[in-house]
Amino acid sequence: MEMKLLTLLILFSFSAYTASPLVALASSPSESQSPSSSEDQPPQTVSKIPSNANPKLKKICQEVNHPTECITTAGPFLGENADITPVTVLQAEIEAIDSKAKEAFAKATKLAADPSTSKTVSVPLNVCIDGYKAILKNKQAILDAISKHDADELNMDLSSNVDHISQCEDAFEEAKINSPIPELHSLLGKMIFNSINIGVDMVDFENKN
Repeated sequence: MEMKLLTLLILFSFSAYTASPLVALASSPSESQSPSSSEDQPPQTVSKIPSNANPKLKKICQEVNHPTECITTAGPFLGENADITPVTVLQAEIEAIDSKAKEAFAKATKLAADPSTSKTVSVPLNVCIDGYKAILKNKQAILDAISKHDADELNMDLSSNVDHISQCEDAFEEAKINSPIPELHSLLGKMIFNSINIGVDMVDFENKN
């Protein structure tokens, strides 16, 4: 019962996030979908999947909300001879999220420290900085949950990343201004939701996939 409730909460958060201005701003026209259609229909980014993508990786990534981002971000963190399963792709995506969060943290920190950045921007930017730091800190907890085959802990840790990325966006929406790094923030958000798609819907520790 608790797992079903958590999954519903995650899906609700996803719908709210993908309907947000930041995601719409950084998405291409082919990716702009209503919250209802994003869950009921195949993602429109499938046609953009690299033709040379590993077939096993492609099969897994076609099941997430952002297939192209799944392949292009998780792929580089999979070894050339890696056994590609939902678990190994999830681990690779967590490494990719860590890398992208470091990039976002560095850029946001630099902007916040810049004297020319107004307080109107720096206040919500600091909320994002805290969120990026929390995502970086959360990496090991997620990898530990995978190692221990603890599905409950894994889902909670993955969903906490959603909270951090959403709080960042909420801060800018409340300030009624745009983030100075919308594309980077949006990509990080897509990667986080891809990790949830894989971790919640595909990873089955009982079957050791």
